[in-house]
Parts: sequence; structure tokens; C-alpha cells
Amino acid sequence: MVPHPAKSKDPRSVWSLVGLVVAGIPLALGIVKILDVSQPVSASVASQGRATEPVQVKRFENWLRTSGTVGATNFAMIRAPRMRGGRDRGGGGSLTIESLAEPGSIVQKGEVVAVFESRRTADILDNYESSLAQVRMRAASQKASLLISTETLRQSLLKAEADAAKAELDLRTSEVKSEIQAEILALVARQDSASAQQLRQEMQLTEVVDRAAIRSLDLDVQRSESRLERTQDDLEKMRMRTPVGGLVVVETTFQRDGYSQAAPGDQVNPGSYFLRIVDLSKMAVFAELNQVDSQLVRVGASVSVALDAYPETFFEGRVSAIGAVAVSGGSSGGGGRGMGGSRGGSSGQWVRKVPVEIEILSSDERIQPDLSASADILISERDSTLTVPRAAIGHSGERDVVWVQQGELFVERVVEVGLLSDVEATIRSGLTEGEVIAAQAVTDPKQL
Repeated sequence: MVPHPAKSKDPRSVWSLVGLVVAGIPLALGIVKILDVSQPVSASVASQGRATEPVQVKRFENWLRTSGTVGATNFAMIRAPRMRGGRDRGGGGSLTIESLAEPGSIVQKGEVVAVFESRRTADILDNYESSLAQVRMRAASQKASLLISTETLRQSLLKAEADAAKAELDLRTSEVKSEIQAEILALVARQDSASAQQLRQEMQLTEVVDRAAIRSLDLDVQRSESRLERTQDDLEKMRMRTPVGGLVVVETTFQRDGYSQAAPGDQVNPGSYFLRIVDLSKMAVFAELNQVDSQLVRVGASVSVALDAYPETFFEGRVSAIGAVAVSGGSSGGGGRGMGGSRGGSSGQWVRKVPVEIEILSSDERIQPDLSASADILISERDSTLTVPRAAIGHSGERDVVWVQQGELFVERVVEVGLLSDVEATIRSGLTEGEVIAAQAVTDPKQL
């Protein structure tokens, strides 16, 4: 009988099944191992699950953080001109802005950034020019009259002196004259001499009066010329030029409807600030330091600056100036620069701060005035020094200790700590590079 095909067994199929089972054993063992271990054991974690850190030789840096406001070290505050001519005597009278530089635009040094309405000043200047011409003509006419009057008096004096001299000569001939004629000659001589003396005195007084009158006329002319020059200067001030080049920042001024940025058509008071030109090539962060921390900072120290608007970007900087006198705290970003603290007010004003100026060495168009910024100041550094986390340092009595990993346990070891930062500490002695220590103090007796 021929066996049924379904009941027959092929030897080749059996050996194939055995081969598949044998080949699948390593794969199954790998899967079991993966399933048995949910996560790989980190090299920085001990068998008890305590975090560890290796002792490393690296560069140590200690940074001090402060915050402030970005500003320019080179800038110009443009304010409305004070009129020195007839328009603004005593400081009164507002000025109307005719045109203004575009906010946010870049201007060059000497460029016109604001123009004020000047028609009234020009009219006043024309009046002063006409008035000066009239004063000059009047002074010249009066001087000429004085000269004529003085010259006439001088001629009269010369004639009187000549008559007196002639009378003296005639008097010498009285010896050969009759007694009556001699008496007449004597009377004429005395009369002519007295007349000459009177004219001489009158001439002296007239010269004094004429000098005073001429001086007064000259002063009138000078006064009119000065008034004209001041008005001309006022007219030139109506076109305001910037002493520095940079970014145009329009200030907020008080208008009838409240505070707003100055614009053409607005009126501003003489002497009030309405425009600021900021040199973007020289920017700095104006910040404040705690009085204690200020003793750690030195001029020239390296600084890493970050703008709050761009937290992922860092700019290179350096400490360019440290205030010599502490000021009242509470101001943001050095806004109280150069201003003393008040004895009254909120309690925050009793906290004294030391202003610090941090020059931004990087050049970037994102560095704009009035942005808030943070600054990390490098106050100490060491190259190639043993460094451990500061949290790994513990205390045993008055000694500094760390816990060194040995197998499954930790051994307490006394160390000598050097420089400290907020997160790291340098080790002078007690550890060697490569040793593994607990990242935090070990208090569990089972791990010791």
C-alpha cells in the first residue's frame, strides 16, 4: 500500500526546523536581555543609584551675573533752542516743529535733523536790520551836528583869543595915549581876555558832553547790532544739526492731548529735549552691582552679554567703568546714572548699588538702545586645575570632604578647596584626576 502524502515525513523538512530553532536561540536571548533592562546604566550613576561625577582637570571660570539696559556711550541729546533775540526774551514762547528726521533713520554728523518754523524770526530780523540802519543814520547825523557845533565853538574861541591878544598889544601903547584912551584899551583887553576864558571853559565842557553823547550813540548802534546778531543766530538755530552721527530716536514730549513722540506741527518749549542721536558703533550695558560684589569686579574684565530679546545669542564685552560712589538701588539698568539717592521714598531706595558700565565689543544690528540685557562678568579663572561640582563638597567638622567611589560604596576623604563658583569648586589637594566622587553629600550609612 502506498502511504498517503499528508502522512509522509520528509527528512529534509525536519532538519530545516531544527536549524531554525537553533538559530533563533541567540536572538531570543538578546530580546530577553533587552526586555529585562529597561534603561542602560549610566557611567555617572553608582550601583545604589547615586549620581557620581569624575574629577576633571579643566579650565575653571567664576562668573558674576548682573542685568541692565543697553545704551550708547556716544550720543547727543537734541533740545529746542533758546532764543537770544527778540522772540524768546526771558525764555518764554514755544517753538513749532516744521520738519523732523525720520525716527529710526541713520544720520551723519553735521546733518540737519530738525527745522523749526522761522517766519516770525525772519520778520523780526528784517525789522532789526531796518532799525539798525536808522540808528546808524541817526547816530551819524547827531555826530555830525556835534562836530559842527564843536568846531563853531572852537572857531569862536580862536577869535576871542586873537582879540584878547590884540587888546594886550594895544594896551602896551597906552603910555603914548591919553588917559581916557588908555582906560578904554584896558577895559577892552580885560573884556576880551574874560570872553576868551569863558569860551575856553565852555569848550572843555562841550567836549565832555560831546564825548558822552557820542558814546551813547555808539552804544545804541552796538545794542542794535547785538540784537541783530542774536536774531541771526536764532534764525540759524531753527535748522538744528547733529554733533554726532547715528540712529535717530524721537523723545516723548507733553502735548495738549497727553504725552506722545514729537512730530512735525508739535510745539516744544525752548530748552526741552525732543530728539536723541545715538552712535550705534559704541554701545554699552549700564547696570548695577551689589556693594559686596562690586569689590570682585575689575575694569577690563571679560563679559558675556545676552539681550533678553535674543536669549540664544551672546555678545563679547568688557567692564569699561565702575562707579566710585554707590547710588540708591531700585533703578533699572543704570537709569539713575549720575544721580544721588533720595533719603525718602520706598524702602528699596535704602539699598545702595554701585553702577557699572559694560562696553559691548561685538558689532550687531540687533544691539539697540533701551533693550534689557544680562551680563556675566568673569571675576576669576584658572587653567588646568582639578575641578568638581560645588554640590559634591561636604563638611566634617571644620574640614571640607568629598565621597570617593570605591566599588559599590563611597569613602569619605578630606580635601583642600580652592576657588569657588556657584556651580564648581577647584581642589588644591586630596583628589587626583579620574577619580569618581558622589555628586552630592552621602548621608546613607549603607553606602559608606
